[in-house]
Amino acid sequence: MRIEELETENIALLGYQFQQKIGPYSKYWDPVNLDFKIQFEEPRKFAEVKRKLKIIARATAEDKFILISGIRQKGGLVGMTGDSISDAEALKQADVGFCMGSGCDVAKDNSDLVILDNNFISIHKSLKWGRSIFDNVRKFLQF
Repeated sequence: MRIEELETENIALLGYQFQQKIGPYSKYWDPVNLDFKIQFEEPRKFAEVKRKLKIIARATAEDKFILISGIRQKGGLVGMTGDSISDAEALKQADVGFCMGSGCDVAKDNSDLVILDNNFISIHKSLKWGRSIFDNVRKFLQF
């Protein structure tokens, strides 16, 4: 697949392209949940981009916040990887935050799992083990 095909299919987008595709939005404080929320002027555009998007590159902290908040407001689960200070807020907001062992201490403190060997395959392995442990604990509690 060429880069042009990826862009037309919305599979891989740069941060500024992501913001262009989702359209205008507003960020507001929700006093009930004590958290910031995103209100999209055209939720249909965000839903279309979210459905196809697999990779967002060169994303700012604001892009990550928009993506995570939008997915969580629709009832989805979010896993986020990051290793820098700018990723810390997104790692905290995600349902599961993954940080590489070479990442900064701020990112490690705000993540749920720290991958010590800096290998993305380890994320897959940790998910498999985590699900296995969860299933076994659930079976034990039902017993």
